[in-house]
Amino acid sequence: MAEAPPRVYFSLITPVFNPPRHAFEDCVTSVLNQTYTSWQWCLVDDCSTEPWIKHRLAELQALDERIVVHFRTSNGGIAEASNDALGLSLGEFVAFLDHDDVLHHEALEPVHGVLSLRDEIDFLYTDEDKIDQHNTFYEHFAKPKWSPERLLGQNYCSHLSVARTQLVNDVGRFRTGFEGAQDYDLFLRLTERAREIAHLPKTLYHWRAGSGSTALAQNEKPYAHLAAVEAVKSALVR
Repeated sequence: MAEAPPRVYFSLITPVFNPPRHAFEDCVTSVLNQTYTSWQWCLVDDCSTEPWIKHRLAELQALDERIVVHFRTSNGGIAEASNDALGLSLGEFVAFLDHDDVLHHEALEPVHGVLSLRDEIDFLYTDEDKIDQHNTFYEHFAKPKWSPERLLGQNYCSHLSVARTQLVNDVGRFRTGFEGAQDYDLFLRLTERAREIAHLPKTLYHWRAGSGSTALAQNEKPYAHLAAVEAVKSALVR
């Protein structure tokens, strides 16, 4: 009788499209160095045009059996690529990681510790800070306890956010039409349905402040603000 595959607790969800190479390598290192090891990394390339990316992703998949890569045949945008990554997920929980950001090397271990205490927790968020082009950490965000009112005015959960996979599927995953705020729209829908929401007050995620990123300035992506407004409107209708 064949052995059952090992249980996966976390699936990291990462859509990939032309990341800066040094930033992507920092992201890779932060995943491979996790002290908690029951993870799967679901990487979906959304038809990147940089030639090194396909080779590097294939190399990573061969390097570690926990890394699963899918190459899209057409560019569908971040929501579709993220949904493809969710389709590869085997974990009880999914954690969302951008292709140029960095996890603290102990990010998953304390998250697992909190989630394992209460079976009712369906959504968890941690504190975060930003990382600049010189790999300097700054602008630590000590987040408040769960506040549905604040979430309607700001996607303060942001990074690192972890959700029960079944709930992500139940609410319909990411929705196209909200690109730029697709995570905000998803978090609004998840927290409406979550049995319990937990805040872990530790800085476990470093958000890359690069050119074109809203980590650098909110006006870097005007369309993201418009999408966020639509996400809140949709939440209020519900």
